[in-house]
Formats: sequence, structure tokens, C-alpha cells
Amino acid sequence: MAHPLKLHVVTFGCQMNKLDSEVAAGHLVEAGYVATDSSPEADVILINTCSVRQHAEDKVWSLLGTLRARKQQRPGLVIGVIGCMAQKEREHIRERMPHVDLVCGPMELDRLPALVEEVRQRHGPVLAVGEGHVGHLPRVVARRPNRFQAFVAIMRGCDNYCAYCVVPTVRGREESRPLAEVAAEVEALVADGVVEVTLLGQNVNSYGRTLGGRGNDTRSLLCEAPERAVDGKRLLVSFPLLLRRLDPIAGLERLRFVTSHPKDATDELFRAMAELPRVCPYLHLPAQSGSNRVLRDMNRRYTREHYLERIARLRETVPGVEVAGDFIVGFPGETDAEFEETVDLVRRVEYQNCFVFKYSPREGTKAAELPDDVPWATKQERNRRLLAVQKDIMRRRNAAMVGRVLDVLVEGISPRDPANLAGRSRANHIVAFPGDGALAGRTVAVSITDSTPLTLLGTLERQE
Repeated sequence: MAHPLKLHVVTFGCQMNKLDSEVAAGHLVEAGYVATDSSPEADVILINTCSVRQHAEDKVWSLLGTLRARKQQRPGLVIGVIGCMAQKEREHIRERMPHVDLVCGPMELDRLPALVEEVRQRHGPVLAVGEGHVGHLPRVVARRPNRFQAFVAIMRGCDNYCAYCVVPTVRGREESRPLAEVAAEVEALVADGVVEVTLLGQNVNSYGRTLGGRGNDTRSLLCEAPERAVDGKRLLVSFPLLLRRLDPIAGLERLRFVTSHPKDATDELFRAMAELPRVCPYLHLPAQSGSNRVLRDMNRRYTREHYLERIARLRETVPGVEVAGDFIVGFPGETDAEFEETVDLVRRVEYQNCFVFKYSPREGTKAAELPDDVPWATKQERNRRLLAVQKDIMRRRNAAMVGRVLDVLVEGISPRDPANLAGRSRANHIVAFPGDGALAGRTVAVSITDSTPLTLLGTLERQE
């Protein structure tokens, strides 16, 4: 009797990639494959890739290089490159790495199980990087790595065309999933034990623009959000409306979302965050730069003044909200004075956390047509300095949390300290504390006794 084939998936990049890997692996397991964490044991190795930064692509090329000898020793091994880099590099992947059997872009992932089987039956390479087709692979709810947390994609692609970003090229135009379909997936996940859902999209704030009023029970939604009615009859689907539809789901404890675009962060969204008890008071709102000139060249379509006004309005509307940001340093033409404007913005906003990236040109973007004229050493120094400013902010803000008691969703054993459990507050503070691993998936009260720039440290309050 033949042994079942073993599947190993390696994922680079964002939460959307992690979800794509989870959903694809779930379908392959349903088809008879056995998931394994051991790459040497695998019969099929899928590498889900990211093209947002050069560093991510370099890691993929390096990994593929290490697999060349294994493929020579085991010709039946199937090696697949999927995701954004597959779409961007296409035939070049096989030209550079001829031992790769499958190249599958993110818009073709609904065909992935059949494509893997096609490779195995043909014993030859398969290229699937079609455009204009945006497939959705239905989720196998019971097949997911975490029993109590789940990502849910509410849309695909992006229409913003930021000058530095390759996402619209590799993931296609923006397309929202029907509200009823998203709600059904969340309800199924919650029924299967999920208590925290994170909604995913390149720009969740623009959810619904491709839907209008289609695919939804507008009569029930009119009662929940009458301000969205048009002529008293037709509902325009929006992201705040989606939050209002999901929040009442029985058994759901926390509802998060990423990522938001500042130009689309509306008062309506802030009101929903304030009014809905399960929506967490946390907003990832990437600014990318504090310079209006740089923002214009990035095609971000807002100013620093607009961004700061939105932050002020958010904090006025949502008590206790925490904000995270993204920044790119060394964008073409960025001067020392423009970088100082970014430093100033970080100090004004006082983020809970920031992700800072050194600019690297991406082929196919508008910014790639500009001279990459900021020296690498300057990019490194700006990156270091901005992170240092943010670290000081985090140290001070976390120290101010000492003495408070927070509701923490326990995620499991701390990866940094096996003697502690780790979890997150509703406002996304990372909290570590001694406790029993059996608490994973439960929300507990933790008294904060100490802090570091990254983590709050505490002790478990007496449980009822």
C-alpha cells in the first residue's frame, strides 16, 4: 500500500500570504497529502513568495538554490514557487532555477491542487500566471494551524498604485468578496472554535467598492446601518457595514483588521470601532513618509496634515486606541530635511509599533523609473535612527502601562521565553506572564508589573 505524499509549505511575506498558504495546504491535505514541518521528508515543497522588497526575493532565490541538489537526488520531488514572486518573475524562475516544477501566481491559487497533480502526472513543469482571472479557493474550515485565531480575506488585489508597490501588478485589481460570503466564513470559523478573527485586505477601507449592493441581504442590513441606505432601498456595501454585520456573531470575542489606507480612513470607520464591542481598538495606518513632497511622489494621495488630522480624530473617537505605522526611508530624492519631517511625524503620533523599510526599486512600478539616488549607507542610517526614535517611544509608553490590568488572549508559550505564556491585549499589546499552557485560547486578566520596549510583563490575576 502506497504511503500518502508529504507536503511542506514555506511562506514569506504578509498575513495574506500566510492565509493563502493555509487555505491551499488545507485543500491538498483534503486531497490526501500529509502536512509535514520537515522539508527533507517532503514529496511536495511549495514556497509562497513575496515581492514587496528585494530582500524577500533574495531569500527565495537562496532557498531554491539549496533545493537543487535534493531535486537531483530525488527527481520525483515536486518543487513549486507560488505567490507574488511567481507572478512577477514568471518564466525567469525556471530559466534561473530549472529544477522548479511549478510556478503559480496568486491569481491562480484556486487551481493549485489540480496544478500540483498535473505536475506529478506529467512529470514536467507547469506555468500558471494568468491575468484577468482572480480565483477564490474556498476555505476548508477544519484545516488551519491555530484553533482559536484565524485570518479571513475580505478582498483581493489593489487599485491604489502607490509608486513603490508591486502589489497591483502581481495580485491584480481590487475585488471584494460578497459580504454574505465573508460572514458565512466567519460564522463557520467561530462555530469551529475561533474566538479572534483578523480581516485581511491590501486596503480594507475600500472594501465593497466593487460590490455595490450585490450578494447581500439588504433588508436586514438596513436595520443595522440605516445611514448606508440609498433612496431608502439600496445599500452601498462598505467596510464599516461589514464590521457591523460581523460584530454580533455569537462566540466571536475579537475582530481585527489590516491594512488601512489613510486616504480612506473615515469617521464612519472610527464610529464603528468605538461602538462595536468586539472590534479591537487598534489601527494599522501606514504613513510611509512625513514629507508632503515624498508622499506626492509615492502617489499616496494624502498630506501629512491630513494624516495627523485623521490620527487626532481617531483618538478622539476611539478611547484607548493604539496605532501602528509603516515607513519607507531612502525613497528617491528624499533629502535630510524630508527625512526629519518623517522623524517629527513619528514623534507626534507616538505609534505603538512601527515597521521601517529601506527603499528598494521594484520592476514595474513608477518609482523604478526614478533614480535610486539615496546612498545605501544613508538608507541604513535613516532606518537605524527612525527605529531608535520609535524604540524610545515604545519604552516610555509601555512603562506607563505598569499597574494596569489587561484582558489578554493567550496565544501559547512565549517564543522568547519558554517559562512564560504570551498573548495580546485588545489594543494589541504583547503581554508575557507565567502560567499554564492549557490557557491557550482563553482570555485572562493580567496585572502589568514591568515592561520592555516590545513587551509588557505581568502576573495572572486570580481566575473565577
